[in-house]
Amino acid sequence: MARGFITLATGNKKYYKMAVNMLHSFRLHNPNVPMAILCDGENEYTAEFDDVVVLKNAYRDYRDKFSLLVESPYDEAIFIEPDCLIYHNLDFFWDMLARESDFSCFGWNDGGIDCWFRTPETKQRLLDIVPELEGKTDAPLFNPGYFFIRKSAKTQKMYDECISIAERLKSDSILKNNSAIFGGGNLRDDPIFDIAMAINDFICNEKPKAGKCISLPSKYKINKIDLEKGRLDVTDKNGKQFTECSLLHFSTRKAMEEGLYLWQCTLLKALYPKKKAFLSALLNSKAAEAFFSAFRYVKTRIKWILKGQL
Repeated sequence: MARGFITLATGNKKYYKMAVNMLHSFRLHNPNVPMAILCDGENEYTAEFDDVVVLKNAYRDYRDKFSLLVESPYDEAIFIEPDCLIYHNLDFFWDMLARESDFSCFGWNDGGIDCWFRTPETKQRLLDIVPELEGKTDAPLFNPGYFFIRKSAKTQKMYDECISIAERLKSDSILKNNSAIFGGGNLRDDPIFDIAMAINDFICNEKPKAGKCISLPSKYKINKIDLEKGRLDVTDKNGKQFTECSLLHFSTRKAMEEGLYLWQCTLLKALYPKKKAFLSALLNSKAAEAFFSAFRYVKTRIKWILKGQL
């Protein structure tokens, strides 16, 4: 049985660049583990991956993520979003996710309906559009930045349902104006996965206590970060500390545009594929962190001024 990790990039070239950044950080700490990419065309970025799967009919939007359920080159795969950076060996993901279920993730087994459909009107509208949810009291809630897939008839069915549900929801004016399932005018993939999980009785696994996956860097105070040594220690907004964290999931455009991502990706170039000792030592410092944060801040402010937003 073939096993490996997989990521996704379609459309804008920036997603391919992000995928390669993630791949390089992954290989620092997982050097002998295959990583595939699901994409809409081969290029200089996809050439770095162990396996490349080109989608024949790519949507070039949120729906391409559903294709991971059926298009992986591996029998069992763990998806990692391209806007992540890896700070740890990820072997423990298999122990926690590759269990009996053909689809699994880290998250909660309730709260999905309340999160996305916040009024009685929108909840009823959801049931009218997706009658397959009849009898389900709730849906799982998880961040689809990383999840496990085992290719099977069940994951094929889940794929078909994701595409069908998205088609039914995307043009509904009541939900578009009164629910949280749209972002920037586009349907989000998160609620579609949550709904499809509920229909198929897939459940979430509890997030790991050690090697915790981090969603948004802005929600945590970073106490220690060392890309080369694989060290990431953080404190959450409640003061709880987590050590030896596995990855940073930047998740939003705002987070990607902050200095932390730029700093870490610049450092990554000095570490992979061949370490440049002096440059990596220079970049792996508080002074470098402060420089990149200031650089990104100034650049963003100039962009806003030119656009007339300031």
